[in-house]
Amino acid sequence: MSIERVYNIELQKLIDQIVKVYIDVKKFFVGTLKGVSKDLDLILADAKNEKNQSFPQILINHTYYQYVVMEEEPFPMQALADRIATIFSKGHVQFKEEQNLISILNGKIVVDENGVRGEGPSARRVKKIYDQFKMDLE
Repeated sequence: MSIERVYNIELQKLIDQIVKVYIDVKKFFVGTLKGVSKDLDLILADAKNEKNQSFPQILINHTYYQYVVMEEEPFPMQALADRIATIFSKGHVQFKEEQNLISILNGKIVVDENGVRGEGPSARRVKKIYDQFKMDLE
């Protein structure tokens, strides 16, 4: 089997997966790979670039990108914020999408993918919710 054919087969396996398409070292798009043409042009849905600008759909010509890598599923921070908001009143829980973090009680407690920062009984309660949420994901 030719290397070209193997490459095409492997690229097709990435359909409906979240991928990062590198245009160059500093420029890229992240989105769900929806299609690959026979010339290796790509279609991404729900894409974002390195500046976090959103694109509902983007078509990338095969001569424009350097390489493609599969990304892990993003941490569902909004879902975690919704779960935390069931304990605290909604006005006290803010999901800051651009920073991908949750601010609780005007920043006294901060939650990101790496854990919970803050002290006191409320922070311990959020930590329990965070730990349970991570276990539920696995």
